[in-house]
Amino acid sequence: MLKKVLLGAFVLILLLSIGLSLWVRAVFTDDNVRVALAEQLSTALGQPVRIGSVASAIYPRVTVNLGQVSIGEPARIHVRTLHVGADLRALLSRRIEHARLELSGARVELPLPDFSVATGSNSGSSRNAPVEIVSIDAIVLRGVAIVSGGRTLTGDVEVVPEGKGLTLRHVRLVADKATIDVTGRVTDLSGPVGDVAIKAGALNFNQLLAFASDFATGSGMATSTAARSAPARATNPHAGPRGVPPMNIAVSLEANRATMGTLTLETLAGKARITADTMTLEPISFGVFGGRYGGSLVFTLGAVPAFKLNATLAGVDMAAATAFAGSPGTITGRLSGKLNLTGRGMDAASVTNTTRGTARIDVVDGIVKNLGLIRSAVVATSGRADAAGGRGTRDAPFTTLGATLNVAGGSARTEDLRLQSKDVLLAAAGTIRLDGSVIDLTGQVQLSDELSKQAGRDLVRYTQEGGRVTLPVTITGSADAPHVRIDVASTAKRALVNRANEEAQKALKKGLRGLFKK
Repeated sequence: MLKKVLLGAFVLILLLSIGLSLWVRAVFTDDNVRVALAEQLSTALGQPVRIGSVASAIYPRVTVNLGQVSIGEPARIHVRTLHVGADLRALLSRRIEHARLELSGARVELPLPDFSVATGSNSGSSRNAPVEIVSIDAIVLRGVAIVSGGRTLTGDVEVVPEGKGLTLRHVRLVADKATIDVTGRVTDLSGPVGDVAIKAGALNFNQLLAFASDFATGSGMATSTAARSAPARATNPHAGPRGVPPMNIAVSLEANRATMGTLTLETLAGKARITADTMTLEPISFGVFGGRYGGSLVFTLGAVPAFKLNATLAGVDMAAATAFAGSPGTITGRLSGKLNLTGRGMDAASVTNTTRGTARIDVVDGIVKNLGLIRSAVVATSGRADAAGGRGTRDAPFTTLGATLNVAGGSARTEDLRLQSKDVLLAAAGTIRLDGSVIDLTGQVQLSDELSKQAGRDLVRYTQEGGRVTLPVTITGSADAPHVRIDVASTAKRALVNRANEEAQKALKKGLRGLFKK
């Protein structure tokens, strides 16, 4: 008896399933349904929607499968299959409610077309259609490819529509073998406006800027009412339609590693705000050349971004920094400083040629390679090439090296360069090309007490300032091959002046003594 009951139940379920399958196919695979769904989606998005085919399935959920879907004119979004899973009870009334949209084989090309999200009740034509889309609970993209300027990000996206916006429940994208996770909420798609968090093992700023620029170009999904009003874009290409909030996305950033052009950054963390014009990172901190950058960075969005930075640097390895700049083996030490600079571009050459602003830098415990400063000073004070002795090396160790720089046109000018070591004190002014190709400095080098004593009493008497031998010096050449020249003529001139002053003082004292004796 039990077997008969079970068999009967099985047959009944089978018949119901077959009947439901036949009904679903009869109702939802009709060509009129395909056309009606395309029209409703077009109205909802404000862009043409084309559906190539329609099919159905009942397991594990009643689903309408739309094939070869394209959105936009020209099409910027392509979907191989759009699965529309809906509530069975509503489907009996030919209504798609609480739908779950799953997109397989989707390709999204940025910039997006200008969407205009329809608001208000459905039109009469929608209510009279063979099937009506009423509500959507979730949108899932499996294996989506997002293309921006020749760069492709692939991954999975799951969002939940909420009022005028949506929640990013799960977004995981992969680019250049780096995984990027995104969560957050977009409160208003018409801007868009929202807050998101980005966590990545590695982050490429070039791609992030290009992605933000392409997204901003076609940003926002205006409501249909706003879209029909006079557009503000006539006067501002980045403005949305009247009544639509401007693009404003707040982003928290975390990345173990990041790249900016060919520059590698470590342990990046900070806050960003993306608008239609700019991406502002403030505060932002990251490791660079073994040191730390902390402050702000602002990039304009465009093919060649402009930048503005205001920050402090601490503990930067000068050997690594100069090697990156194309002048390896020129200087060592640890740099700290303050930067306030603007420029344009992301490659080293563009940044070097366009950067303007001011900087204060201080380097400690380093060596200027191949400078030959001490050797030149010792030889000049002795007049013999063999007098340098143990100080014959051309490297110039220092305890501190600092300067205030005015940067423009690929060069940095300073009026207060100061290099101090146990042997010499150099004070100079002049210009240095940022790529190290040209050095043009003029100043004075002052010998230490020890070297001044070795120079001889007469030289100290006739060339001293503050009791130390002080010599005019020029430094020219390049960072790779600097040339130090002690101005012997000026030294001799000072010696003559000092000697004349000394003799004049002696004569004056002698004359005064003779006058008082009378």
